[in-house]
Amino acid sequence: MTSAKESGDAWTHRRFFALLREMGRLRLIHRSGASTFEALCTMGPHGFAEGYKNAITDAYHWHLKLDGFGYLRTQDTAHARSGRRVMFFELGEKRGTPPFAMIYLHREKGEEFEPEREKRFLEAHGELGAGRDLATEEAR
Repeated sequence: MTSAKESGDAWTHRRFFALLREMGRLRLIHRSGASTFEALCTMGPHGFAEGYKNAITDAYHWHLKLDGFGYLRTQDTAHARSGRRVMFFELGEKRGTPPFAMIYLHREKGEEFEPEREKRFLEAHGELGAGRDLATEEAR
């Protein structure tokens, strides 16, 4: 498995999902039309084939069509209702479109983020806070 730090400067699907494997417990919120799906999970093994990312989490199996995910942005902000600090990734089809999924670093109520997770996220946030188009990879 390639680590997120070994994947080079370009943000690719592979680099992003390698980083998620290092992020521990996550809260995934996926929007599709009138439906919102939410799950707490830890990213498990994943692979890329025929234009899709296929991943197994401890909560569900996720298939993502890669050409529908071309834009990535991070947020480090206060939650609107609770005021708690939240750190999350926004996944979008392309720049300027609303995100179809958000992946939050999960923590229990009243707990702080683990220092190593916070550090990894903030390193990525330094590159992704303004948003980035994902680089196209030749071998999918």
